[in-house]
Amino acid sequence: MTLSAIMKKIIIRTPNFIGDTINTLPAIELLKQEYPDATFTIVGPAFVHDIFLQDNRITRFISCKKGLRYFWPLLLAIRKEKYDLGILFNNTFIFALIFRLSRIKYLVGYKNEGRGFLLNHKPRLNRNSHYINRYASLVNSYLDNKYTFLPPLKIHHTGEAIFHFENNRKTIGFYPGSPKKKFRQYPPDYTVELLKQLDNYNVIMLGDSDEYDYYQECLQKTEHPHILNLAGKISVEQFINTISNIDLLITIDSAAMHIAAATETPFIALMGLSTNPISCIIPKVNFGKIIRIENNMINEEQYLQNITPQIIIENISAIFS
Repeated sequence: MTLSAIMKKIIIRTPNFIGDTINTLPAIELLKQEYPDATFTIVGPAFVHDIFLQDNRITRFISCKKGLRYFWPLLLAIRKEKYDLGILFNNTFIFALIFRLSRIKYLVGYKNEGRGFLLNHKPRLNRNSHYINRYASLVNSYLDNKYTFLPPLKIHHTGEAIFHFENNRKTIGFYPGSPKKKFRQYPPDYTVELLKQLDNYNVIMLGDSDEYDYYQECLQKTEHPHILNLAGKISVEQFINTISNIDLLITIDSAAMHIAAATETPFIALMGLSTNPISCIIPKVNFGKIIRIENNMINEEQYLQNITPQIIIENISAIFS
């Protein structure tokens, strides 16, 4: 009996962030191509669940939480299902231990945090590799490097719009962040000025719940007639659908950027100081614009100050023309 024949139940642990989880989708597609008759279960934080709501490849989602009190209930829930194959896109020791104690027959994950003895297939992680390639390469190496090309990056979603403007203007989504994001925020005076210059477009403000009030303060300083503030007012599924229905996204947030890439929405990503090398996270699509202007600044936290509203307006004009 071949290995392919016995992998009927597959469980996958996602990364802990929305953008990283989106980058696993091509790797999941490789697994589906290899095991078309298998059932797939996803384990991850509750907030990544909506990424898979409309994905008919996935039959079950198990939400995981931090804390020792959740260790055994999660382990027992997984053990009960008797999985054949476990894929760890998460690189922690604790989840390799949970999967091993759950009696999953074959475990695949990068050799990291001293967990190699828990894994069956354990290549070393190349941290210089793009995130999409990291996840796809992990699966492909387990499959003896059978595949050559990445499947398309795609989120399965309904595309249902939750907004409507009474005009025919193009609609731009804007995610500038707030002071709570510290250096990962488009400068407040630039945000207000850009909103003023976008008066010929419909604008949807996107962000977390703690950014809603800050956006309202910015909007009071403009006289823009067509702005909708949805920050913190929509679910992750609605967030995905909203981005899929706009004409252009402007964002400092990488999760929104990856959603745009996976829904074929043109985007302008404003890049400042990042926790990862830019080459490892920029989407592999040809309809996005990455703006990163370093000049001769010593402090990387100030890079966003180089991206003036006029530079963004010029890029908007170039994209729409």
